[in-house]
Amino acid sequence: MLEFKTVSNEDEYINYKCEPDNKEIGSVLKKAYDKKMKAEIANLSSAQLRDYLKNGSLMLGNFKIELGWLKVEKIFKDKYAQSEEVACASNMTSCVLLDVV
Repeated sequence: MLEFKTVSNEDEYINYKCEPDNKEIGSVLKKAYDKKMKAEIANLSSAQLRDYLKNGSLMLGNFKIELGWLKVEKIFKDKYAQSEEVACASNMTSCVLLDVV
């Protein structure tokens, strides 16, 4: 028997991570795009990245990070990604988790 279930609360299953588009950000922010800002971007939370995708921008201090400046990915938590009981795949917009047992 197959059962299909959708869940809107993805926080239990995935984390968001991002990589900055260094060329894009650097061309606009110039010297303001320094080691400190790169560290702040690297430490953005899943909630902040979700809001960035939803709202189309994100404020980091006095700077507005525009949509497209960050490459955001959804990554399954290790509990699921390394499990032999489930198979999972994700992209920027959706995630799929299959119980293979």
